[in-house]
Amino acid sequence: MTLEQESAEKKAVALSSVFASLLLTGGKMAVGLYTGSLGILSEAAHSALDLFAALITYFAVRVSDRPADEEHHYGHAKVENFSALIEALLLLLTCVWIIKEAVNRLFFVHVPIEVNVWSFTILVVSILVDFSRSRALAGAAKKYNSQALEADALHFSSDILSSAVVLVGLVFARFGINYADPVAALIVAVIVIVASVRLTVKTVNALLDKAPRGLDRDIANEVMETPGVVGVHKVRLRVAGGRIHGDMHVVIDRNISFVEGHRIASLVEEKLSRHSNDILVHFEPEDDWEAVNSSILKTEQAVTRLMVEKSPGIKGYHNLVVRRGPGGTDVIIHIVMPGDISVSRAREYCDDIESEIKKELEDTNMHFHIEPCEGLCNDCQICPDCEEKDEMTQKGEKDEKG
Repeated sequence: MTLEQESAEKKAVALSSVFASLLLTGGKMAVGLYTGSLGILSEAAHSALDLFAALITYFAVRVSDRPADEEHHYGHAKVENFSALIEALLLLLTCVWIIKEAVNRLFFVHVPIEVNVWSFTILVVSILVDFSRSRALAGAAKKYNSQALEADALHFSSDILSSAVVLVGLVFARFGINYADPVAALIVAVIVIVASVRLTVKTVNALLDKAPRGLDRDIANEVMETPGVVGVHKVRLRVAGGRIHGDMHVVIDRNISFVEGHRIASLVEEKLSRHSNDILVHFEPEDDWEAVNSSILKTEQAVTRLMVEKSPGIKGYHNLVVRRGPGGTDVIIHIVMPGDISVSRAREYCDDIESEIKKELEDTNMHFHIEPCEGLCNDCQICPDCEEKDEMTQKGEKDEKG
């Protein structure tokens, strides 16, 4: 799909949400004023906010897809994050009004409520429309990694819950329990506050260029698997709208030819294209990599020694791999445990050995793969019991053949 087609689909989804919000706002406002229901009026205010949010979303997706220019070298995708923040703040302001009116009706002012067929009809229609729009928006947000569409989907999803709560409140009010209506409005406010706070945190993180959790390590590990790459460091990532921008340093063998270096660079760029086309790669020879290799060797020796000295509950280990990553040194190791111990006990053994290793190797990230002892005696190390058992097994097999 081309960028033009992607932009057109995002605009179409956002524009349909504008019309849906306009329809729901007008209907809820009319019924709320007619019946005097604070629950429905709070829903009307919520839908009016959704209408404004949908307009902001439509504007955001139109602007965010514009290409980079002389003043915006990274494009305009941050508009999506900024629009989502505005929507979250508007949600919080609406909640203040809803809570104020609900407390006033609960304790100070009695407002009669007329519950009729229109009250229930507008809420049922609202739930159906909200469900349809939230699914369409959530699907488009996931497909294009759009925070603005995700924010709009969150608005419609919260509307489904709040409309259902108000509907229950009206059922109680129908039987004379009038305080259920302002209580329902308070519940609506709580639902909206929770949704808006989550959205605020997410958008602020994006505006402050917080890196996606764990993505730098995943990308570094993928690049390290490329033949000819001997190291990856200085991985920096940030998100603007639904796009990932960043840069990284990739170390390659200094003795390879220019043609081979170009081939390695193409493979690295191919791996990165799965995540983004906006990650700049700095390729450098391994001039200073001998010191890194020496550090890796020392780490391997230290881990091997500590596994022997400090791991009485572990039967053995194998497949020890040490790599330098963006967050320090990564140690990947397969740990062999007795087959009859519990999972929690096995985890305790791993925690103990990890703490011992980190006392000596501070900047080290441990990754354990726990395996049962049976059938692994030919692979693992530091396991005299298993070695003796394996020798007896082999002897028994020879006797049976004899």
